[in-house]
Amino acid sequence: MRFPSVDMSDPRSILAALVGTRVMLTLVGLVSLAVMPRAVPTFDLVPDTPWLSLWSRYDSQYYLEIARDGYSFSPGRYSNAAFFPLYSLLIKLGSFVVGRSDPHALTFLGFVISNVCLFVALLYLAALVTRDFGVGAARRAVVYTLVFPTTLFLSAVYAESLFLATAIASFYHARRGEWYRAGLAGGLAALTRPFGFLLILPIAIEMWRQRPGIRAFPALGLVPAGTATFLAYLWWRFNDPLLYVKANNVWGREFAWPWDTFLGFLREPLVVFGWTRSVFDLAFVVAMTVLAVVAWRRLPASYAAFLTVGLLFTLSTGVWISTPRHALALFPLTILLAVWGERRAFHWVWLVLSVTLALGFMARFASGHWTA
Repeated sequence: MRFPSVDMSDPRSILAALVGTRVMLTLVGLVSLAVMPRAVPTFDLVPDTPWLSLWSRYDSQYYLEIARDGYSFSPGRYSNAAFFPLYSLLIKLGSFVVGRSDPHALTFLGFVISNVCLFVALLYLAALVTRDFGVGAARRAVVYTLVFPTTLFLSAVYAESLFLATAIASFYHARRGEWYRAGLAGGLAALTRPFGFLLILPIAIEMWRQRPGIRAFPALGLVPAGTATFLAYLWWRFNDPLLYVKANNVWGREFAWPWDTFLGFLREPLVVFGWTRSVFDLAFVVAMTVLAVVAWRRLPASYAAFLTVGLLFTLSTGVWISTPRHALALFPLTILLAVWGERRAFHWVWLVLSVTLALGFMARFASGHWTA
């Protein structure tokens, strides 16, 4: 089994690795459409274009709905007000450029934006890890990201790759003492996913470590400004700044102590895949928790802090659905694995396990079955 050799000095090598893995996932998705039973409903947004449709399932419909029609809210029903705006806004801007806003155009734009953002995220990841851990770890971090079990969501019509690009960019610039670039990138991340505002903590830790002048401190305010902008819009549009919270309650997401949710897994029957009490969700939670503890010994404090608060945020929402997908956003996990990957045995065990899960998840997602 061979994997792309990623040269950190040549973006073309990173691009080749990205394209190669995406082609592999697309082929697996097309085969799954032909041989696997289809879920009902499959959320086929563009059913006459199978290769594109398999990248747009479940939450994709809400991002595209926002891009096409804007935000809406119906009490007690699933609503697109539960999704942050930046990714959909980019799709909307793209539709103005191409002069089309039909489902095919919007879905294709979402796919392109996701993969462009993934490329940017990988460039920043390579630069960040090379700076802090060396070229070998950077190479592994890029490959591990491209074959992560839920890597499909980085190319799907989801906001994962946009968040990853902005969050890693925020880290990179903070580590270099470029505070306003770090704050701006963090603010964009906070406009993309709900836990983006947590980037204020690693930036603050880097400020404490590097001791910049007082003129740098206002940069911290750019991060929560992203979240505040979205909440202010909801206040203006719906007269309710907490509408995002109410929309998420329909999905069962509300504050709960992590140990209460964990006890629920012990008391009730488990399923392999499912909306709640999934074996995969529980396995990822356990693994992420262990890695978050280890991170405080193996990674800089800013990395470990972001991983820890991000994990606590995820585990305090009452339900642990989508936890394997949320692991993508907590990119210090991948960096820690890349550091460990210096051990050849661990490197190959993780690659085989990760690739196997990634292909299996892609097959499920393409055929419309719940994945993460």
